[in-house]
Amino acid sequence: MKGPIVVSTHVNIPTLKDGDVEKLPIAWPLFDGYNMFYVVKVPAKKHVHAHSHDEDVFRFIVKGSLVINANINVKEGMWFVVRANTAYEIETETGYTAFAGYGHLCLTSDPEGMHEVVPPSAPSKK
Repeated sequence: MKGPIVVSTHVNIPTLKDGDVEKLPIAWPLFDGYNMFYVVKVPAKKHVHAHSHDEDVFRFIVKGSLVINANINVKEGMWFVVRANTAYEIETETGYTAFAGYGHLCLTSDPEGMHEVVPPSAPSKK
């Protein structure tokens, strides 16, 4: 990737699949601490089972809505952060599209479904 301007078509990185959920990576570090960004598309009537991450996870809802832990309503135009090691689940009637940020690791249930940012001095977890 040479030149002073880089557009998404210059970066070749695969979309992650987690069943019917797609994570299209934005393969460019936007600011310190969050090195991987995705446009996540979740279909209507989807339940994402309780889980947690070992890092804070950021979401901005571009389209649709969701409910976190049965009582936190998040609508289009809102953002939220789930703190590291906090269990949460998501329910959506409408489906949603989110801009999502991870610091170093994004996993899916697909055996090929992982993106990882490894600092130059750290060994990969693969």
